[in-house]
Amino acid sequence: MRKSFSQIIISSFKVSVGFLVLGGGAGVLVSSLNFFQPLFQRVYNLNGVIPNNDAFAGALTESLPSIATLGSLIMVIAMILNIILATFSRLKYVYLSGHVLYYSSLMLAAVMYTSGYDFQNNSSDFAMALIAGSSILAIYMVVSPSVQQKYMIQITGTNEIALGHTGGFGYALSGLIGQGIAKIAKKKPLSTEEIKFPQSLYFFRNTLVSISLTVFLFYIFAFLPAGILYELGKFDKAADAGVISILAQKNWVVTMIISAFTFTAGVEIILFGVRLFIGELVPMFKGFSDKLIKNAKVAVDCPVVFPYAPNAIIIGFISSFFAGIIGFFITLGLGYSALIPAIILPGLVPHFFLGATSGVFGNIKGGIWGAVIGSFVGGLIITFIPVFFGLGNWVPLVTNELGNLIKGTNKQSLITLNWGDTDYFIGYIPGILGLIPKAGKYIILGLSLFVYFVFIIDGIIKKHFKNRAKPA
Repeated sequence: MRKSFSQIIISSFKVSVGFLVLGGGAGVLVSSLNFFQPLFQRVYNLNGVIPNNDAFAGALTESLPSIATLGSLIMVIAMILNIILATFSRLKYVYLSGHVLYYSSLMLAAVMYTSGYDFQNNSSDFAMALIAGSSILAIYMVVSPSVQQKYMIQITGTNEIALGHTGGFGYALSGLIGQGIAKIAKKKPLSTEEIKFPQSLYFFRNTLVSISLTVFLFYIFAFLPAGILYELGKFDKAADAGVISILAQKNWVVTMIISAFTFTAGVEIILFGVRLFIGELVPMFKGFSDKLIKNAKVAVDCPVVFPYAPNAIIIGFISSFFAGIIGFFITLGLGYSALIPAIILPGLVPHFFLGATSGVFGNIKGGIWGAVIGSFVGGLIITFIPVFFGLGNWVPLVTNELGNLIKGTNKQSLITLNWGDTDYFIGYIPGILGLIPKAGKYIILGLSLFVYFVFIIDGIIKKHFKNRAKPA
């Protein structure tokens, strides 16, 4: 709020370099996927999708600059609108998880493009998409923490802190499931913290390790059969020239290992870039909110609940990942039946963070069964979130509008990534409304502004009657 000129210069450089680092990381990641995608598609005659928000956001930023520009502005305006909502509405939450906020803004920008906003060529469409997207995101930034708050109070023992993460509605659902289990149980459910769990499994909490393991398994799934077919001479030199060029570069086993870990390197570079520019924007945002809003609760990232139930973290992760495997086989059947555009490969990163946090929420009332069932349900939901993004054509695919933007470039591997958290369903709202011919984009704008101002007016009315009720 009161930075010196030199601090402003430093912050400006950090934000600028952060975006450049993000783009560089996306390039590293995409170079890895350029090996995976052709092999997987050739071997299984299917399009496989990896839900990974960090990777997808980075690749989207690098591949579609117009969407990245709109998304960045949606994030900044939504942060301002969040402060206004927290000031005047009943829901006094300030959302401080900047990285997931950035990813959500990119998601909304992409959905806006498919909903009839030609913001690449039309300035009025750009303005409408910006206002609508920012309003939707700002509403989400207060609603999501609020639906989780009663469980956060039970977990942390305080009403001073809230949770802001794109798994928020899933966590609230897990808490509700745990609450239901507690009601039907004859005695108090056994807590996850009353059992002993092997410390050897805690390495999954490291993002780098979990990404490396899951991606390496996926690359084995693609490279091993392709490599065997290549060694047996089963590929056609003309029709399969692209596949052969990948496998013939050097020993294909070495290529597989290097490509898998290159993916992880790309994600880590992207995360560093995001932290660099978010690290400058979020403190500024918090400075404004601290001065303007009384009794506001800060909504922070999901690991804030991890210390309260360490065993629930592991149980929730395992249960969620098991649900992801079941979901994979369901999408495999649907993919072979041509009912969906791609099969969904279970990603360790979303299943760990969302599964672990859902486990903590489910455990608080429902004990072990609450953690298991709540995380399992969440794991199934995050498997099908990307399915509906594909069916709605709200992410780049080979045959859709967003996919056409990357045709003829080396960014085709973008189609192997997708969003992977429960709360990305908020993109379905403008996506579905955008299907209405001609009027869709105006309905999205009008409805988002209407709901936004309803929250503000409701808060002002509540405050008015509260003041009138005070004794003179």
